[in-house]
Amino acid sequence: MTSFSELLAQAAGSFASWKTSSRHARRSLLQAWIRHYQGGAEPLARLITEETGKPITLARGEVGRGIATLEATVEALGTFGEEALAYDLMAGADGCRARIRQFPRGPVLAITPFNFPVNLALHKLAPALGAGCSVIWKPCPQAPRTSRRLWESFEAARRELGAPEHLVQLADVSPEQAEALALDPGVAVVSFTGSERVGHHLRALLPQKPVLLELGGNAAVVLDAGIDAEAVARQLAPAAVAGAGQSCSKAQRIYVHEALWEAFAPAFVAAVESLPVGDPMDPATMVGPMIDVRSAERVEGWVQSARQRGAVSLLEGKREGALLPPAILTGVPEEEFLACEEAFGPVTVLERVADFDTGLRRAAATRFGLRASAYSRDQRHLRRAEEILRAGGVLLNLPPTFRLDAAPFGGVAASGQGFEGPRYALEAFSEARLIVEGPAL
Repeated sequence: MTSFSELLAQAAGSFASWKTSSRHARRSLLQAWIRHYQGGAEPLARLITEETGKPITLARGEVGRGIATLEATVEALGTFGEEALAYDLMAGADGCRARIRQFPRGPVLAITPFNFPVNLALHKLAPALGAGCSVIWKPCPQAPRTSRRLWESFEAARRELGAPEHLVQLADVSPEQAEALALDPGVAVVSFTGSERVGHHLRALLPQKPVLLELGGNAAVVLDAGIDAEAVARQLAPAAVAGAGQSCSKAQRIYVHEALWEAFAPAFVAAVESLPVGDPMDPATMVGPMIDVRSAERVEGWVQSARQRGAVSLLEGKREGALLPPAILTGVPEEEFLACEEAFGPVTVLERVADFDTGLRRAAATRFGLRASAYSRDQRHLRRAEEILRAGGVLLNLPPTFRLDAAPFGGVAASGQGFEGPRYALEAFSEARLIVEGPAL
């Protein structure tokens, strides 16, 4: 195993070589990675399922999204790096030329979670490489073979093009060692996706260092009167429970206009019930096991707590090990965990509200701010939703899980800081310098 000091020394050495590479060289490396990655797509998807329990259909979808992430990074490099400024339009700048030029910050520490072990890693690794940085990558401990297979596909591309050794280092380190790496001055940027507790701890430790945080959420959805209840129910069901609900942007709280309640509530229950639960290797399965038994027991306990406090179960099943069937509750007290914190499991809180504005206010009454959704046929209502729902992503007539990998993604408040998405991550891993050149003397 590579020692702590070796990781840092190798990251510094590869950065010293890579930071002066051309955009053409960086783009070529990413294009080569795409070829090697695509060649092992199906085995990679199967590893995701074997290690995390993510249903194979969703795992294949994640691997496909990884290709989109790499391609979007290649495309973003076409316009990233330098921007000309019309400096000679300014008084006193006759004969001057100016541009904004981006320079790589330095070695990046990338820390990634289990729920999207491939695509969330690519959202850090590809833009860091594209910006000219080296990377120390601490992947999730729950999917070691998946992470290694992804790293091996990069290594094949790196060797093919003769890029510097140790450009991406796979670091099997403890949380304490990862913290020490983050604190080391040899690491220029920390990019973390994971728990709120760890993320805010890192931010407090590193006030002078760029830290990108994509943390948790308890995404709310507000439904107005007049929408198609059955169509929206079918769209929201997988957003709430697919992949055992282990997504930071899953639909956790749904506020339903009282005029829509009688149509939507049974339609949503039926839509969730229709999603196959069970063997994650079965292509039909949409809800597989949670990452481990302890996690399933924890979510089961929150459901039981809410019921003891007066919540009514509209749908519930019996847990079998790590497999927790979807649950839908209504009448959950607002101070209960499932109403105000992140469940990260296949549980949905469904509540009736007097009107759309009441739903917006309740949806916004959260310390989180990752994703939020609103459905309405009234454009004035949708514009109010834009103003009231404070989140990094506000989705209108779409579920909170909707994401295009080329687009920005991030949160505010307790949900994090900074945007991912290739173009935005390229900027985060770079620092801008104003370059002004006067006439020769």
